[in-house]
Amino acid sequence: MNAFSFNVTIAASALDTEVVEDSIREALNESLPEGMLHLVKADGVKSYSEQGWKVARMRKFGISAEQAGDAHKAKSSKVDAFPSESEEMVGA
Repeated sequence: MNAFSFNVTIAASALDTEVVEDSIREALNESLPEGMLHLVKADGVKSYSEQGWKVARMRKFGISAEQAGDAHKAKSSKVDAFPSESEEMVGA
């Protein structure tokens, strides 16, 4: 006998885990062949900081900060790879 495990992650600000467990259990009861056993249980809740959520969102769901619209817009100054002769003399 083999046992197959699946991991389902749902991101939400609030969720009734018992309702989700029951929904998955009912779906499995209806779709799996007779004689197959299954166990459905909630594995807990993970709370994220703002930065932690951005990292988890990218790793788990593949949504970047740019795609989500909450990326930090840093002001970057253009750095000249080839400074002029007068700039080279300043540091000498």
